[in-house]
Amino acid sequence: MYGFPPPDQLPQLRWLGPDYAAMLAFDLGQGLVRQDEGTHVLAVRCESEPFLKTATIDMAGIIRAHDAAFSIEVLLSDGAHRNWRLRGRWTYVGRDLGTALAHVTHYWELFTADLV
Repeated sequence: MYGFPPPDQLPQLRWLGPDYAAMLAFDLGQGLVRQDEGTHVLAVRCESEPFLKTATIDMAGIIRAHDAAFSIEVLLSDGAHRNWRLRGRWTYVGRDLGTALAHVTHYWELFTADLV
């Protein structure tokens, strides 16, 4: 994993936990393995600064909803031992943050997939 800004430089990502990049790599890897059991993620690179959006602030001024989108490049080996370079955007969506109803979802938008 490389290219990800250190967590201390992005305090607005605390809602994702102490190591947002490790969480992203884990979630991404789990999703890819669900599609192909033999997949092995070799590298994940953040291609630019993440896009951060505050979606909701409550009456007390507390942020209750955040979005965080990462342009990433993923190098992987699939179940047939072919190597791929994927480029896309990984997005986390946090809602009802700081409440008992808090939940975080994520999704992947694939832009390119190239055999390498």
